[in-house]
Amino acid sequence: MEPRTDRESNPIERRLDGLRANPALGGAVRFYFRRREQLLYLLVGGWNTVFGFGSWALFQYVLGGYLNYLVVLLLAWPINVLNAYLGYRYLVFRSRGSVLRELPRFSLVYLATLLVNLALLPVALHLLPLTIYVVQALFTGIVVVCSYLGHKHFSFRGGRPSHPGDTSFSDSAA
Repeated sequence: MEPRTDRESNPIERRLDGLRANPALGGAVRFYFRRREQLLYLLVGGWNTVFGFGSWALFQYVLGGYLNYLVVLLLAWPINVLNAYLGYRYLVFRSRGSVLRELPRFSLVYLATLLVNLALLPVALHLLPLTIYVVQALFTGIVVVCSYLGHKHFSFRGGRPSHPGDTSFSDSAA
């Protein structure tokens, strides 16, 4: 892959382009460019997980004594989806598609996981000897894999820039 110096690459990636020839760092830099999308998805996803779980736990702690835990989950959901959308749109998939088209599609991916969560959370709480916080944390791990595939092939399809030689957006890099 040839180094990119277009407006699409950010200053960090332009600096990394220059490090590819370095024998000590070249392999790591090439790995980054080959797996850029997946690495950034995990990084942004890590933030989303901390933010989402934290905001839900805060809502649960503050409102849990007054509202059913499923209502608390529904209240935290739109805040967490908007946070995730912004990170994935601008940092991971670098989409230039219409927000009016992407945000509903993005929300549908998370709506599917929300519905599964709403259905399985009561069952898991009944069957497993775990607290609501542990069960919700376990469910979050499942969402990571399912949502990556949904966002890559549904939410942001067609809105991502294509660069000749850049395999980070192709299916072969997945």
